[in-house]
Amino acid sequence: MRRLEPKPVARIWGGSGLGFGPGIGEVWLAEAPLLVKLLDPADWLSVQVHPPHEYALRVEGKPGKYEAWYVLSPGELVYGLARPVSREELRERALAGTLEEVLRRVRVEPGQVLYLPAGTIHALGPGVRVYEVQTPSDLTYRLYDYGRPRELHLEKALDVAILEPTPLTLPPPEPVLGGERLLSTPFFDLLRYPLAGELRVRAEGPTLLTLLEGEARLKEEVMRPPATLLLEPGEEAVFRGEGLWLAAVAKEGA
Repeated sequence: MRRLEPKPVARIWGGSGLGFGPGIGEVWLAEAPLLVKLLDPADWLSVQVHPPHEYALRVEGKPGKYEAWYVLSPGELVYGLARPVSREELRERALAGTLEEVLRRVRVEPGQVLYLPAGTIHALGPGVRVYEVQTPSDLTYRLYDYGRPRELHLEKALDVAILEPTPLTLPPPEPVLGGERLLSTPFFDLLRYPLAGELRVRAEGPTLLTLLEGEARLKEEVMRPPATLLLEPGEEAVFRGEGLWLAAVAKEGA
């Protein structure tokens, strides 16, 4: 078991809600075996899409990216398209500045989970803080940026974008010892563990545990958000206190 140090990252779009001062847009909590961050945008982030493994390995020579969000604060975000579109229409709208007319804007609330398979068009809106877990890849194709003068990756984004609405609903949580499994994907699982007195967590696989709320004690060590631990398969941790843990469990395909 190993404790990981958070790494605050200043961004031009960063807010002030992560507890590390103003302008901090990201706090990196882990980089392996999964990439785990907290995000806090004060403005709309660019409309992006990530490539699947097959495309990324063939074109970029490295793996693609699959991710999920656990919502920490309410607001609006982009999740896929509002209706089916053709590749040509998507290109024309991205160039003409009318892409927003076909994007699906979704109101989200704290505790909501969204899975973003590769190819899902997405963007976070202002004030929507999230816990983000990703396969460890840096491949992002920017499709649209609201007229801001940043590089787009239009053709690659069009190659991989899902051109029809992406289902938003997830299966109900599955009970597990001490908590619940919120999401299961081929690459990682996401679990939630309420801490009310004592909690025992046993790692099913390489597990990144992040304290999102409250205060926890592990033996003599007192932890506060966003304390993050890496547990190896089979390791156990016993916490005491009051709070909420999230666990991202890596699978072989990550």
